[in-house]
Amino acid sequence: MKKRGIGCLMALVMLCGLLTGCGGSKEKENMKIYYINALGDGIGAVGYHMDATKTDAMIDEALQALATDPDSVDYRKTISDSIKITDRVLDNGLLSLYFDREYEELTGYTEVLMRAAIVKTLVQIKGIDSVAFYVGEDPLLDANGSLVGSMNDDTFINDYGAETGSLEKTKLTLYFASADGQSLVKQEKDVYYNKNVARERLIMDYLLKGPDSDDAKSVFPSGTKILNVTVTDGVCYVNLDSAFLKTPTGINSNVVLYAIVNSLTELDNINKVQILVDGAQSTSDSTLEFSLGTSYERDTSMVMQAVERDLMKEGD
Repeated sequence: MKKRGIGCLMALVMLCGLLTGCGGSKEKENMKIYYINALGDGIGAVGYHMDATKTDAMIDEALQALATDPDSVDYRKTISDSIKITDRVLDNGLLSLYFDREYEELTGYTEVLMRAAIVKTLVQIKGIDSVAFYVGEDPLLDANGSLVGSMNDDTFINDYGAETGSLEKTKLTLYFASADGQSLVKQEKDVYYNKNVARERLIMDYLLKGPDSDDAKSVFPSGTKILNVTVTDGVCYVNLDSAFLKTPTGINSNVVLYAIVNSLTELDNINKVQILVDGAQSTSDSTLEFSLGTSYERDTSMVMQAVERDLMKEGD
C-alpha cells in the first residue's frame, strides 16, 4: 500500500508539472493574435503567450499562430492554407510581407479583414512600426487599383461592424499642431472604416489619436473624450468632455481650434464647426482663448507649408 501511495504521488507531481502548476494555469499572455470570427464578418483579439524573444523569431511565431486555428470556436485562423508567405523583409521598422499569387484570389471584405488581422498582430512586436504587402514582387493594390502602401494599427478602426461588405476605404485630411505648437500641419491618411460610422466622427477619432510623424502633435489634452459629433444645416457640433478645457502646454489656442475646424470642413457637408464642452456653450473654467458655442468657418492661414517644416527640421 505504501508503494502505491508513493507511485500515485509521483504521478500527481508529473501531472502538475505538465499543467504548469497544479492549478493547470496557462503561461501569462503577453500579446494578442487577431483572428477572423466564425461568421467571417469581423476580427477579434485572442490573448497569446509569445515564447520567442528575438524579433525575427517573434515574427515567425506570430505568423504561425495566424495560420493556426485558435482554441476558441468563435474564431478561425486568419491565414488560410491556400495563402503562402514566400518571403519577409524587416527594414527600419517596415515589415514587408511577400505572398504568392494565390493572394489575388482573395476579394473584398475577406481580403481586408485578413490584412487587418495580420497587421494589427504584427505591429505589436517591438521593432515593427508598419507592414506592407506584396503579391509576387508587386506592391498590393486595392479593389480600385490604388497602391495600399504601408499599414499600421491606426489604418484599421476597431469597429468592423457586423454587415458583410460594410468596410470602406477613405482618405482623411487632418490638421495637427506643429512641433512648436504655433502652426498647423496638414496630413493625409488612408483608413478603412465601417460605412455606418459618420465620417465627421471618424475624423474626430483620428484627431484624438494624434499624428503619425514627429513634426506634429495632437491638440487635445491627455484624457479628452468625444461625447458626440452631429451635423445640422452645415454646422458640425463637437461635444467634448471637460478634459478638453486644459490646453496642452505650448500650443496656441487658435491652433487647437482650427485643427478641429479645418479637419471637419474638409467634408463637403460641413461649412462651420461649433465646439461644446459637456453640452454647454460656455464655461468659466476654460483656459482656451476662443469662445465655445460660436460657429467657426475654415481658416488655413496658420497651416505650415512643407518647405517651412523642412527649414524647421534643419534648424533643429
